[in-house]
Amino acid sequence: MSEHESHHDIAGMLALAAAGALDAQEQRRLQEHARECEACRRELEIWSGYSQGLRQLPQPPIPAQLMERTRTRLVQEHAAAADRRWDELMLGALALFAWTVGLTFWFVARIVTGGELVIMGANLVRFGTWSAGSTVLVWLTAAVAAIALGRRRRELRRAL
Repeated sequence: MSEHESHHDIAGMLALAAAGALDAQEQRRLQEHARECEACRRELEIWSGYSQGLRQLPQPPIPAQLMERTRTRLVQEHAAAADRRWDELMLGALALFAWTVGLTFWFVARIVTGGELVIMGANLVRFGTWSAGSTVLVWLTAAVAAIALGRRRRELRRAL
């Protein structure tokens, strides 16, 4: 590491050193540099003065219920994140289940009908027709599920 890079690194740590936020090794490195570098030594003294002045200022009182409100909020956020993960997992599982049932039913329908189930000129057990119909049904089911989940979330928010 060049002397310039070292000086630049040390200069960035001066405020942290004055606040007592450095570990022992960084503090030792900074002290060694400050013994040899007049500019860093003066800046460290200035930052130390700021730090001492801030410590002497009166501390604002902490509201009595702040910790409890913060803890409650964290628990609520954690529960909401868990609910979102559960909802996403369930939607994925339901989509996979819907495709599996649809494909299985297609095989069964082809076997039972002998490969032809013509309604209004369309062979419903042909793969393309079946796939398009299944896709429409899956999207409609997903829309209904999304609406139901949205209502549930709204009700949960109102309860909080």
